Amino acid sequence: MQKIPLDLAQPGMKLAKPVTNDGGMTIMGEGMELTESLIGRLESMNVDRITVQGSPVDVGGAGAGTRYAERVERMDHLFRHYASDMWMIKVKNRLKQYFQLKAAAQEARLKALQELEAAGEDDNGNGEEA
Repeated sequence: MQKIPLDLAQPGMKLAKPVTNDGGMTIMGEGMELTESLIGRLESMNVDRITVQGSPVDVGGAGAGTRYAERVERMDHLFRHYASDMWMIKVKNRLKQYFQLKAAAQEARLKALQELEAAGEDDNGNGEEA
């Protein structure tokens, strides 16, 4: 299972955990398969993260060159004095995980913007208006 930003959710992914609102009421149950409309509903309810089955989002090298990816690269340096502190290692790993997800989400947003810009070009693909 993998916790991902809603920005990276795709139709066909299945929920590994139920989605709940601020009051703890279940909005969508475990095992539900996401569709475009369900993702839209979650966005309208201000849900920012969901937990899906498997590991559908590769966050290993995602977002290379983004601010979040740079933060991931600096974690080892920033925590270098705490190599023997078990709790600080856990903090470092959590931060790395967080910034990897943020980098992947940032990369997805940039890709979506580029696709929108490309779709705005005219039929001959030169970007000039007819």
